[in-house]
Amino acid sequence: MMTKTSNMRRQRFVTGKYPLYVTVKQNPTKKWLGLAESQICLNGTNIEKSLASYDIFHWLDENERRELHGDYELLSMELLAEIHVKKPGYVNILPKRGAGSSLTSPPLFDWQSWKLRDSINDDDQQTLPSFDEEDDLSERDRLWITGFSLTKNRGELHTLDVETGAMSYVNEMTARAIKWPNEVASIPQQQYVMNHQANSSSTYAYSSGEQLEDALLVTDGFLVPGKDKGGLYVVRNPTNSVTERRVCLTGVMNLQGDIINGESDWFYHRAVWMDMTGDGRQSILAARAKLPLLKGNSQDDNGTSGKGQLVWLERPMPHTFDERTGTPLDVDGTVFDPFSPANTPWKLRVLDEGPDVMFSVADLDPQDDTIEVIASQFFSKKLSLHSIKLGPEPEVTFRRVIDDRCGAAFSSVLADLDGLTTMQHDDTVSYPMVVDSGSTVVSLNRNDPFSHLLVTSHECSYADSSGEPDEDRASTTDTEDFESEVTVSSTSSSSASSTSQSKIDGGSLFAYRVPTGKDAWKSKQWTRSVIATGFKVQSQLSNMINPGAPGFVYSFFPTREGGIGSDKKWHRPLIGLSGDCAESAYILRPIEEDAIETGEDRSTKYALMCEIKCSATVGSLAVGYDDFYTTAAEQQSGYAKIYVPCYEQDKVLVFALGSGEDEDLDDGW
Repeated sequence: MMTKTSNMRRQRFVTGKYPLYVTVKQNPTKKWLGLAESQICLNGTNIEKSLASYDIFHWLDENERRELHGDYELLSMELLAEIHVKKPGYVNILPKRGAGSSLTSPPLFDWQSWKLRDSINDDDQQTLPSFDEEDDLSERDRLWITGFSLTKNRGELHTLDVETGAMSYVNEMTARAIKWPNEVASIPQQQYVMNHQANSSSTYAYSSGEQLEDALLVTDGFLVPGKDKGGLYVVRNPTNSVTERRVCLTGVMNLQGDIINGESDWFYHRAVWMDMTGDGRQSILAARAKLPLLKGNSQDDNGTSGKGQLVWLERPMPHTFDERTGTPLDVDGTVFDPFSPANTPWKLRVLDEGPDVMFSVADLDPQDDTIEVIASQFFSKKLSLHSIKLGPEPEVTFRRVIDDRCGAAFSSVLADLDGLTTMQHDDTVSYPMVVDSGSTVVSLNRNDPFSHLLVTSHECSYADSSGEPDEDRASTTDTEDFESEVTVSSTSSSSASSTSQSKIDGGSLFAYRVPTGKDAWKSKQWTRSVIATGFKVQSQLSNMINPGAPGFVYSFFPTREGGIGSDKKWHRPLIGLSGDCAESAYILRPIEEDAIETGEDRSTKYALMCEIKCSATVGSLAVGYDDFYTTAAEQQSGYAKIYVPCYEQDKVLVFALGSGEDEDLDDGW
């Protein structure tokens, strides 16, 4: 077993009214000894001496602690573990019942954690968690980690069983085929039914969404030469050393894994499963991009570098069915497999021009037969809406630009900042509904109402005025480290197109309120609020290719139950941000202000709860609610675990939220 623990005290602290600046530093002595090496400072002070220390907080009497809980919705945080993987970029929590479910034995361990006790003996270290194949996997988490390198001709794709701590990775052929893996997704199982009618027969498909394939959908590619020929891949039985297979849905691969027949030079960041044809088949909706950034930086007719397209890939249908058993069959009489070489690549059609990186899907008018794709156009620097009529030939029937002054829009996700899911709804009011929130952190499910769209503007402004790498930056003192350049203070504009730019400094987080009223989303302005601004790039050689900040935005709740129920104090979600080249992760908390300026959106009022300074690129975040390997890390069940990848340091940090009180205290919180 490769797990090692240190005898250092638990690194726990509490949040409150004022923001915390958590600096993660590396302890070279502990690294040399093979122990968990990350140590944290709070506002430039060692955690043992900080007033935000969990232990010092508990010097207060119960009434004082209760008052702080009531006033500031106080939470505790703890650095639980560090997971060592090569160049982690994307982290995703997916259901354990899907991809990776064929793994039945513990593979590799490569992570370290802290405990509130002295060192454990060797016998304890060699005790592996039990694996019960009959365990219910329906609600358990599996962490997927993708990584990439500018110099190596292969990608990284790892998985960690959150419950057991077991790690594994895809085989070498898959790693060499998928050179720059981005976001990954589960694959729903698809069933087919032959419906016999009097004069004809037709095929219907359905998917409950609950049953998942032991397979992974992987988006691939980036603008770097050699990595720009991306695609959409299905990896079957991923990380299973015996049965793992891969197939490209956007082209034909040769024996080396290179695409030799397909549309080249396109790369993909996001793809979702969607019934585009109205017959139950789960096809794929995706955005793709190409940018000859290092090939002359050519521009299109509109003066825009690069190109983006909204596309869909049609899932093939069975050729026929076995008359006796009803089994779907292929043209050669074998059992139908949509991912077999005979049925790939899938037929790809272009729906619209413009969307290039991230997008979300909503139903802004549940009474019509369309869905709406809201896309952040990174290269065109705009936010757009595309209404798609579903059916045998899906098509865009309406389009509009929501904002053309937002800068290089990167992440865009649907969010319920009004707390609609906690309210009693008036049946006469029609709320916009979620189809796919656009986020890898699931805080909104299909058919949930939502009120806002969160968008990050991935601008490139450097922390130092010269824009040159700062060789001495790593040697700054603790007191310098905890200062932040990010401003969290919501300001609004009645019109997205007339927003004052004077309040925006560098990268920003925007919130757009969905207009209310019949078809208002088509014609009225989407009010834009600036939730946070001032994100700056920390110059490093490793992020000189297309640097920017911030990265992805997420909404989530501190506990698995979220804000549902009148007895819950969290009616509005927390907001998480990956800083990308800002080299930090951010958590914002909702605040209530009695006095607001005219025109301001009360629901977008947030304050910085915590900034985690990692001194490494933070490309994404993941949030799960399963306990993290409980035999090695004590934690409060049901609270969020936040996974923070540190790209240049080859590790993922695991933070756990908590109530601020020990679980064995019956204090009514």
